[in-house]
Amino acid sequence: MSWTILNPATTKAELQQPFAEQDFAYCQALSEALLKAPQSRDFPDLIALGFWLRQANLKPLLAPYQQGQFIRQPLGLVFHSAPANVDSLFVYSGILSLLCGNKNVIRLSSRSGGSTTVLIEKIRGLADVFPQQNARFQLMQCDYNSAELKALISTVDGRVLWGSDQAIQAQRQLLMPAHARELSFGHKFSLCLLGAEQVLAADDTEFQQLVQLFYRDQLTFAQQGCSSAKAVIWVGDAKQVQQAQQKFWPALTELIQQKQPLNSSEQYQALATAQQLIMSSEQQLMLTQQQSISRLAVSSLEPGFIQQHQGCGLFIELQLEDLQQLNSMLTQAHQTLTVWGVDPSLLKSWLSTVYTGLDRVMPVGQALSFSPDWDGVNLIEQFSRKVVFSL
Repeated sequence: MSWTILNPATTKAELQQPFAEQDFAYCQALSEALLKAPQSRDFPDLIALGFWLRQANLKPLLAPYQQGQFIRQPLGLVFHSAPANVDSLFVYSGILSLLCGNKNVIRLSSRSGGSTTVLIEKIRGLADVFPQQNARFQLMQCDYNSAELKALISTVDGRVLWGSDQAIQAQRQLLMPAHARELSFGHKFSLCLLGAEQVLAADDTEFQQLVQLFYRDQLTFAQQGCSSAKAVIWVGDAKQVQQAQQKFWPALTELIQQKQPLNSSEQYQALATAQQLIMSSEQQLMLTQQQSISRLAVSSLEPGFIQQHQGCGLFIELQLEDLQQLNSMLTQAHQTLTVWGVDPSLLKSWLSTVYTGLDRVMPVGQALSFSPDWDGVNLIEQFSRKVVFSL
């Protein structure tokens, strides 16, 4: 594979004014195509993407960026290198860049799965009605060392690199112009914070909702999403936490059995990873297997967990009586913290003391929701230029 264009353009790509009505119309058309497609029922990420692409969502989301004492202009040509673990993620950053008026070339991984195939089909289907948007939203596949990719990178005004730390470092070897901006989103490790006392006190409706939302966050992509939690932090005394665990995990495993999101290969991967973590850790780790998931009790989060954890239904568990105990364990790789059953004022007070790690704090059930603010970076500001006008 050298250079393959997946949705050939029939017209020359031209920069546009940010937030053009025709670009919003393109998003709405893609939304409708995804939501109406029977194939989308097999891919929860496509349903979520379809709802996100609606004009009713995007216009209010982007309205604040259309104000201010400056003129907003497109950045130019933006290259996006998509990750392989979450097929639809490339659309979110690509569409935000498109709405900023940019021309976009998106490199898709050769390991992309089934939802990417559906996405490409729907994007191709809009090419005749939206030729200019199609030309500014080019999808391609190529090797990292292809001559065409090197030539492209030498002309970009920005690039967005998603993937493993190693993949990002490899792609940085391709030189881009000195003025070009680079955004990189490397390997991340996310957490879920649960209040043990509140889990125990929850009525049946509240508790079942928690289990459903937790499932959606962690297992929509078999725990492969960067914002899906690989560690569960329980807050409470040891007895409360033990009782909350005895209530929570059986309910989750029952739900997993109904939905069956983890195959035997993934379950084996979780077990193999757990054994690897046990052998490499200086702690005494305790492994518990409950049907399709594995749980690993730890006394602290180690840096080694970040790179070694492969997801697939393995949950590291840590019990804390005070959130301050977590501060020294956090690193730049810790991205999203989803929360349930912890007082917001207590949480906000604690977060003011967290200087390293945690770019997003969301309610359980919202881990996978995408916004212009990602990993502490505002994508709209990075995908556009501000021309200061002070006359």
